[in-house]
Amino acid sequence: MYFTAASCVEAKSRYSQDFIRHFYQCKPYRESTFNTAYNSNSTYEIKGFAPDGSGKCVYVETNSWMRGSNVTTCYFDEKNQKEYFNAMMSPDKQGSVLVKGMPVVGKNEDVVFLKFFNNSKVCNTVGNKY
Repeated sequence: MYFTAASCVEAKSRYSQDFIRHFYQCKPYRESTFNTAYNSNSTYEIKGFAPDGSGKCVYVETNSWMRGSNVTTCYFDEKNQKEYFNAMMSPDKQGSVLVKGMPVVGKNEDVVFLKFFNNSKVCNTVGNKY
């Protein structure tokens, strides 16, 4: 898929246009957001390609709130990365996936991430309580 910054203008993704561009290229980038409804902070980070030579793009999402935090690390192969990038480009489009045998329907970006989040071959989450 050909990508330009202008192609992100319409996207209502949880990520910025800069983040989406860096994700597509798997170039290191980091951004944070604060959610007042949950009194939580989320940090999204692209680390670049995995140092093991696998060609996988490393994505780390940290969600922190008053009582703890979760850190999710994902290793996207080229196919997974393209699928999630496409979901970022059309985040509000209706999507559906099977997660552990259960159908999940919702906003495209959310359901595609949920698919990877629940696949231990792609993403792993570690939680800490304060």
